[in-house]
Amino acid sequence: MDTAKDPFLGRKIRGYRLEELRNRGNMTATYHARTRELWLVPELFITIFLLPQALPHSTRRNFQTRFEREGEQLVTFRHAHLFPLYGYGVQEGIFYHIHPMFSGETLAQRLKQQRQWTPHEVLTILNPIADLLDFIHEQGQAYHYFNSSNVLLLDKADVKLIDLGTIAMLRLRGLEESITQATMYEHLKNVAGNYLSPPEYLAPEIVRGAEGDPRSDVYSLGIMLFELLSGAPPFTGSSYLEVARKHINEPLPSLHEIAPAIPVALELVVNHALHRDPGRRFQTVRELVTAYTHVLNERLYTPKQAGIALRIEKIREMAAPAIPPPVPLPAPQSRQQQQRVISSKLEQSVSSSDRTTPKARDNGLTSASLQRPEVESASQSFPQVVSDPDETFLLAWRSEPQELSIPGNMPTESSDRNRPGTE
Repeated sequence: MDTAKDPFLGRKIRGYRLEELRNRGNMTATYHARTRELWLVPELFITIFLLPQALPHSTRRNFQTRFEREGEQLVTFRHAHLFPLYGYGVQEGIFYHIHPMFSGETLAQRLKQQRQWTPHEVLTILNPIADLLDFIHEQGQAYHYFNSSNVLLLDKADVKLIDLGTIAMLRLRGLEESITQATMYEHLKNVAGNYLSPPEYLAPEIVRGAEGDPRSDVYSLGIMLFELLSGAPPFTGSSYLEVARKHINEPLPSLHEIAPAIPVALELVVNHALHRDPGRRFQTVRELVTAYTHVLNERLYTPKQAGIALRIEKIREMAAPAIPPPVPLPAPQSRQQQQRVISSKLEQSVSSSDRTTPKARDNGLTSASLQRPEVESASQSFPQVVSDPDETFLLAWRSEPQELSIPGNMPTESSDRNRPGTE
């Protein structure tokens, strides 16, 4: 252990010795820690928050208040797709988080090997991420700065999210009573003066200075879908601020034009998640996943803004063919009665044959029974429905919707990368 280069190596925190540096970022360092105490977990990860030494005392005090407040809530979160926080604290001025050990690669790392994914491959990670984000939102929290580096791909197609709350906790905003606004984007910086999070995933409202909410996570998830399906995020550039401004000013590129194998219907779902106005996006990540899934099932071609599942059920009811009411059978007649009816009709036919204006024959049916309901074939598709000039919804119905087949395994490095967009 080279403690001269790393002052934390060999240090003990909560009875654990920091023995190996596993990952280091701008503001955090994660160590493999071990203990000989038999009543403790033998091995785990400890993340150290690297606060600047020159941080003013008042700012450090405010950070500790935020750190303890957020940690008190995060330590209670338990979900199948979240790496839990075992503990947190401050020891000799060092802020730390304690986590279980894990091994795997982040989605950002996987994207360097497999740049483009098929829609069904994307669904294998979209579902677990949506489940976790829904859980976080139900707790009154939002990820705020969600990106592909927060998605950990484990063995056996398991997906987990890491670093929940870490980026938001390190924001300079809210720690100082008066911040010198050197630029209009100071709210995007952390306590060390560096910009927060990859700019490719920033929601427009966060770039503008809003706090963000669950709909901001919907936008970031939409960016992830765009990148997985096309091979690159929609907005790139040579600097952080150049990319951040594009979320506000630049038109969204066409996913279908970049990746022609992606159907236009799926492009419209992603576009809906990436609307610049939070009120016109999907309001929950579950709505986004529902629309995405129905596109793959060829049931819903573009999303409605709210009540997706309910509207789909209404569409299915509308598409079912109307069944006319049963017509009662006539009462049985004797042979003599049948003969009299036939003779009567023949006489009426003869007597009316010499008239210039033909008379409708009395066939014993009422006018009500002649008005048969129109039956629409279930194989017919709905017409195009335009809700407003900015949005078009195309609804398609199949009489026998196919069940969605979801692959059971996560795509690996051996996936066919020479055929992007195909299964």
